Amino acid sequence: MDHPRAFLLLKPDCLRLGLSGPVERAITRAGLRIVCRHRVTLSPADVRCLWPEYHDAGHPLALAFLDRYLTGAPSEVLHLRGPDAFEAARRVKREVRSRHADGPFANVVHGAERRGEMARQADHLLGRCDACAEPFRSDEPPLVPARPPGRDFRDDADLTALVDELWPLVQGVPTPTYPGPVRLEGDDTGQAVYLGSDRENTLDSTVTALWHALPGIELRHAVLLALHAGWSGGTPIAVGGRRALDDCLRSLRAHGVHACGQGIT
Repeated sequence: MDHPRAFLLLKPDCLRLGLSGPVERAITRAGLRIVCRHRVTLSPADVRCLWPEYHDAGHPLALAFLDRYLTGAPSEVLHLRGPDAFEAARRVKREVRSRHADGPFANVVHGAERRGEMARQADHLLGRCDACAEPFRSDEPPLVPARPPGRDFRDDADLTALVDELWPLVQGVPTPTYPGPVRLEGDDTGQAVYLGSDRENTLDSTVTALWHALPGIELRHAVLLALHAGWSGGTPIAVGGRRALDDCLRSLRAHGVHACGQGIT
């Protein structure tokens, strides 16, 4: 199905960095035109409505970072028209991110990856404007699959304070800051457990796996390891004796993390 309408959300960092011009030029190159624009300041409720695959009990870390990133400062929604606008908008998002994104919470622009998702999100963001209120239609499901949950870390830490503390460390290049591996029991073998980028997991499910695989790790350390691994594609997370490293790997895999292995430090 051809979709002549789409949208892009220019996030607060896009506006703060003055990137609206480059985004709009990319939109024009893609054969799209902007038919309406709206300044919005997203609320935590908006974040949960737009991305319902994350829920507070299973994804409190991800949502705490998303709230810090997306709420409290203006964003801009661009209503777009053009031939197969959905695919064109998705190409624009990828082009802009490839040039300007500095990490998962500094990726400048949002556009839907599924048509059903686009319809649901566009109706939420644009439905209050009379000129844009015609419902978006899709024959695909409006919701994306639920993402793997993790531990409810609200029982362990003030997550708002933790995110505020870590925020400067997850912005800029290289991003995020690498906190170094955890030293496990036993003599150093010259080997390390490496954690790679894993699209099958979430920040919360990955940090939960690290919480169990690296005994005594501080939550801030686990978060930075998870974020760095997602950015780098291969981060040393533990060093130590052979048995401890083997136990670490078994625990990661038991918690659903498979983008991991051992290698030379």
